[in-house]
Amino acid sequence: MHNVWRMLTYYPVWDVSFDVAYVFTIGSVIWVINAFFVWLPLVRPDSEFENEELYGGGITAFIGATVFEIGSILLMAEAVNENRTGCFGWALDRALSEEREGEPALGLRPSKSHCTHHHVNKRNLVGSGSETGSKTNAEPDTEGNRRSWVWWPSNEELRMHYLHSLGFLASLSQLFGATIFWISGLTALPGIYDRMSRPITIIFYWTPQVIGGLGFIISGTLFMLETQSKWWQPAPKTLGWWIGAWNLIGGIGFTICPAFGFDRSSWAQYQACLSTFWGSWAFLIGSVIQWYESLQKFPVELKPNAAI
Repeated sequence: MHNVWRMLTYYPVWDVSFDVAYVFTIGSVIWVINAFFVWLPLVRPDSEFENEELYGGGITAFIGATVFEIGSILLMAEAVNENRTGCFGWALDRALSEEREGEPALGLRPSKSHCTHHHVNKRNLVGSGSETGSKTNAEPDTEGNRRSWVWWPSNEELRMHYLHSLGFLASLSQLFGATIFWISGLTALPGIYDRMSRPITIIFYWTPQVIGGLGFIISGTLFMLETQSKWWQPAPKTLGWWIGAWNLIGGIGFTICPAFGFDRSSWAQYQACLSTFWGSWAFLIGSVIQWYESLQKFPVELKPNAAI
């Protein structure tokens, strides 16, 4: 319950793990709203207002796809900065706050033995909490690990490490899927969607959803596998596993939607909208769990000039 309360009162925006979870939560809420715009009129026709699907559905689809793209970029940034800056967000937040208060900020660094970011704790998507004083498999705080924040690894790092990391591949798949999916969000806007011919709609609206949804499915699957000790053995006791599982379900929903959407029949269109509805809720559940997990951290504050 403590973490639930922290979700309502604590917003560590300098923490990239929190940013990823929070942005995806916002995006998922937007997609849930979008699903109501496109599905509810089919269930309750009397609730529909003029151009609800075109304007309500189209605009929220574009915003939701854009937010997912931003979240995927942040997720990728987190993945390529493993074992480099530790809890850099927490340290920066504390350093700036102390400078504002006129207190010395020298020597303030997070302890990697207590940092539970995703890049330190490989057993979870964004890192789960650990008791103070527990040990992790983080690398020693050597000069080589104190590199500055980067947006993309070097070719050598990519070849020797990241291409062999399930977390990196999952993040890359998420970014690829979100980028392709964004095309369908753009073409859903009023003034574009209602002026496209049927072949153009299939190419630039429905097909990007299929490709993007497959990217989400691969990403969710890889994140699940990352938390499992054996590839065939589920890890339902791990929060990170459930995050991947719910994202997998959401990806399936977002892939089935265009699969039905290619068919113009009323039954297929109903199923397409319904798939968006339950897929959006699955993404929302996974994002909220990820948000909850991102706050399960116990960094250690050091006195000025203290050694780690």
